[in-house]
Amino acid sequence: MTQGRIVKVTGYYRDPGFLERVISTFRKLWVDIDWVTARRISDDGLYEVYLLVRETKNTHLAILNLSKTVDVEKVEVLEDGKLVPCQSNSFFIPSYTKVTTYSWGEKVG
Repeated sequence: MTQGRIVKVTGYYRDPGFLERVISTFRKLWVDIDWVTARRISDDGLYEVYLLVRETKNTHLAILNLSKTVDVEKVEVLEDGKLVPCQSNSFFIPSYTKVTTYSWGEKVG
């Protein structure tokens, strides 16, 4: 069902520029984004942003650059991620068991 990688970005939403920085990191390297969803996970502004990005030769570089972006705490690539329908097939949620984590351009997990 997925034609690329599911990427989970954890970071602090201080202004609308946070989402712009996340999306523009992929777009400036010509990596297409199929969908984006986000949710707040704490009261101090910590958010999770899920993206489905197309697999290109620049995808890995964009993920490393994103991990060094302002307000981004960590970037996780859901290696075996797939989309599972939720509540009457109106939207999908990612399901995964293997994660590769990047922080400040380094693979940490």
